[in-house]
Amino acid sequence: MSRIQLRIYDLRKRKQIGQRELAEQLGVSVQTVSKWENEISMPDISLLPDIAAFFQVTVDEVLGLRPLPGEEYIPVPSGEKDYWESRLNYLKACRKSFWNEDYLEFLVEKVWKIERPVRILDCGCGFGYVGQMLLPLLPEGSSYTGIDFSRNMVEEGKRLFEEAGLRGEFICDDFRTYCFRGTYDFVISQAALRHAGNAQAFLHKMVEQAKSGGLVAAIDVNREFECDGFYLDGMDYQELCARGGFRKMWNRELVCQDRDYAVGMRLPVMMRKEGLVDVDVRMNDRVSFVTPGKADYEESLENLLAEKQWEKACSAEEEEKVIQQFINHGMDRKEAESYCRKQRKIQAYMEKNRGNLTYLQWRGLVISYGWKA
Repeated sequence: MSRIQLRIYDLRKRKQIGQRELAEQLGVSVQTVSKWENEISMPDISLLPDIAAFFQVTVDEVLGLRPLPGEEYIPVPSGEKDYWESRLNYLKACRKSFWNEDYLEFLVEKVWKIERPVRILDCGCGFGYVGQMLLPLLPEGSSYTGIDFSRNMVEEGKRLFEEAGLRGEFICDDFRTYCFRGTYDFVISQAALRHAGNAQAFLHKMVEQAKSGGLVAAIDVNREFECDGFYLDGMDYQELCARGGFRKMWNRELVCQDRDYAVGMRLPVMMRKEGLVDVDVRMNDRVSFVTPGKADYEESLENLLAEKQWEKACSAEEEEKVIQQFINHGMDRKEAESYCRKQRKIQAYMEKNRGNLTYLQWRGLVISYGWKA
């Protein structure tokens, strides 16, 4: 019974009819239809064939046991090259709030104890943000290689490295299939495994590219933490961090395309399975507190708006696309619509109070690492 998720509301919306018209067709009251749609009661079993026939679907589809026609699972293409070609600005906006430099320095000197020059491989490097942060903290003579399949990301990485006078090489290719020459002292990834699909295979390739005794580090997020990690003064925190139907969506993505919303939590166990030794975990300490009067107020706000796509309200057509994608990935329509209403509310609040906003953002990045035996 726990699998049953009545789709009457979705079917009625598809057919563009009201509750009264459906009630008249089935010979029941409007209140009865409303109770079905609000999950207060279930239709009598004898009515199910009539409901299915009216909407020209099967009983299983009415009960949510199978996707509605046209609703076969459509994977999120975040593990594909084309997905990232147009997301350079998004990536640059969110990366600026990832690290406190002193904490990364603490990891290098006190936790990883890197005292000699190392060759770094950054897997799914984007525009080389990790390298830009790490290289100035590492012993002189260290070198950086970043690999990413997005040409736009790689070209921007080359430009930024040249501008900063950093020693680095960028490879435009798919890390998962690329044949490397030799191994590396330090193999790292940041926020890549959540998107890649089959995170264990991605990690296995990372371990393969590490030399014997080399360090492997994977930095990734747990979406549960991330949901709790945003507070906007003047709005209800309970509403801001509500999951809605996200747990169902994350589970369907995990089952259907091996896209793991909780990979940040699973990584230490995965590393043990790959044979790494002295596996341990740290939590990134960066919390962004943004308030009027701070020197970086405008820049931080611009980055947040770009990252969350709160610069402007969505059109009705854009919102419906989001709703359909969420439904396809496991939410029901009410949950998807509720999410969109919340996004509209946040966007309107931020637009109205643009010069006087205070917020906290904590990403919950988990840093897992170990050494190749």
